[in-house]
Amino acid sequence: MARRHCAAALLIGLFGVTTSQAASVSYYLDQSSGLPDGVNYLQVTIADGVDGAVDFTITALQPLLDIAGSNFGIEKFAFNVVGDLNTGRDNVTALPAGWLTGQNGLVSGFGTYDLIVDIQGSSPHDPLTFSVTGIDLDTVLSYVDLSAGSSPQGPSFFSAYVGGFNFGDCGDNQRSSKNCYTGAFFGGAQAVPAPPAVWLLGTAVAGLVARRIRRKAA
Repeated sequence: MARRHCAAALLIGLFGVTTSQAASVSYYLDQSSGLPDGVNYLQVTIADGVDGAVDFTITALQPLLDIAGSNFGIEKFAFNVVGDLNTGRDNVTALPAGWLTGQNGLVSGFGTYDLIVDIQGSSPHDPLTFSVTGIDLDTVLSYVDLSAGSSPQGPSFFSAYVGGFNFGDCGDNQRSSKNCYTGAFFGGAQAVPAPPAVWLLGTAVAGLVARRIRRKAA
């Protein structure tokens, strides 16, 4: 009886973790217009929110935090809409104060996107959060699609501009140095791997099932 309860608990746990993963997807932005490519600079997470909302969270990762200076943060973020959902500017809500939403915009190096949120002023954010609301039948994957048009860095699911860091030969004269970057565009389409807990739970359940089959056979 105890083993049966243990197996049931593991199955419920596995279901809970995989359900959580199904309601949340994350991607790395590992390409840049100014910094070296192949580094995970930002993470974009899209998750189910309250009352049918889809929530976005964009977070700067350690490689950017290590070079952060004054007034560091995300100043622009762009994404696409899959299919005929008719998601427009009015559906983008809960933006920070001073931020606005535009449509069909070009992001330097990464192509054209359906929707772009950006700052109107000097208050960058990290993390940046907002929601898409008022769209029936959309899911977290409704906003994961490659950019269109010319994209020298390659098409990307998302793009962001981050400012307020110091990278390269900045010294005292940042603006006069061609090798100093205080801001850059980032993009990418690399999925964040599932947490190890998913695989550990799956392995535990598989082991219990295999042992039960062997006992029945004996």
